[in-house]
Amino acid sequence: MFVYDEETRFCWFNRASLEPEQQFELVGTIIGLAIYNGVILNVSFPSVLYKKILNEPITLEDMKSSFPSLGRGLQQLLDWDDGDVGDIFMRTFEISYEVYGQVKSFPLVAGGDNILVTNENRFQYVELYIQHYLFESVKRPFQSFKRGLDRVVGGDALLMCRSEELELLVCGIETGELEFGELEKGAEYDDGYGPDHQVIKWFWSIVHNMSIERKKMLLNFVTASDRVPLKGLGQLTFVIQRNGPDSERLPTALTCFGRLLLPEYSSAEKLENRLITAIENAKGFGLV
Repeated sequence: MFVYDEETRFCWFNRASLEPEQQFELVGTIIGLAIYNGVILNVSFPSVLYKKILNEPITLEDMKSSFPSLGRGLQQLLDWDDGDVGDIFMRTFEISYEVYGQVKSFPLVAGGDNILVTNENRFQYVELYIQHYLFESVKRPFQSFKRGLDRVVGGDALLMCRSEELELLVCGIETGELEFGELEKGAEYDDGYGPDHQVIKWFWSIVHNMSIERKKMLLNFVTASDRVPLKGLGQLTFVIQRNGPDSERLPTALTCFGRLLLPEYSSAEKLENRLITAIENAKGFGLV
């Protein structure tokens, strides 16, 4: 359904996807539910997606930030001043990309494969290229995605946001500072734990002394994202649940519910060892 860019680590709609429209609509609905319920998602879409959702104008600068390689190539075409670009770049009014192992070409205008890009028409070419790449080629999957999103959060309320604000609502704030005092104040407990339980006191003492990198690992381990909600960590769902008596098992997590399953370890040293081992080796579905 999506293609992954190694340079930016962004995901973009697969213009050649064979998946039914309902699948893209489902993704849009899920993201809409996350926005509605204030749940941060660990998704990596380029900024142009949020501009498309809000019908904001998209420029070459947006192309360069979201798809750097393509953007640089188009900018180079516009900036070229050593002769005519038609003699150097030999481009025509068509766009080519890979479709399941084969390179397919699509004309940007009627007969575009026979129209050479020159100094006189290169600005038109860049505009048509961006229009096709960001709009025409992904029209079917994006419209389905947007339909699902609008079903949950569509309307005037969404239009009050700017694209940057919408992205923050979906992904949260990426920050180098984490105020875990707020997280502790907002934390909840279950199955015998409480703020005065010795294991919980050990836990927060260990966590507050962690490096920023390990704090982010802990957040990612419990919530599947190391980003901070717009209103701070105090708004994050973070539940510590007792997971049986003292044992050699590692802590585990239910990321969908922001719930850390923590055995009642017999010492602070053992708790710290098991917790750090778990968060530093949590890959895929994690260690159990």
